[in-house]
Amino acid sequence: MMEAVRTCRHDHKLTLVTDGNPSYQSGLHFINAKIKTAKLALKNVIGLQNLDAVSEKYRRHKQMIERLNRTYKYHIQSQNGFGNISGAVTKMVLFVTHYNFLRAHKALDYATPIYIPELSGIATIQGKWVKIIAMAAPPLQAAA
Repeated sequence: MMEAVRTCRHDHKLTLVTDGNPSYQSGLHFINAKIKTAKLALKNVIGLQNLDAVSEKYRRHKQMIERLNRTYKYHIQSQNGFGNISGAVTKMVLFVTHYNFLRAHKALDYATPIYIPELSGIATIQGKWVKIIAMAAPPLQAAA
């Protein structure tokens, strides 16, 4: 959510469509308290039927993500020989990291969608992966 706010144009209002999980509401409160200029709206689409105007208007967005998740779980888990969903989720995280932070996109003049300043001086993709993993991993504790 923070990355969506950070990368959104300043004059653009951002609307998040969620399934009603209360953690999204908590995240919204955190972001609005932290970033005073955030123009962030949250729309909950709950259940399988359009019982209110919000669900009717935003259901297609929720369905798109649900369909993606179902398709991903069905194909990736079985095609890649994962015995459980954990391996498939790990592969998805690695793909999203590659797509958003490492892969040059032609539509963006061969820039990445999300710029990480710490990667700017690293020439190889392997070096960039090492840096991203190091940034994501908790620091190692020295043995006592």
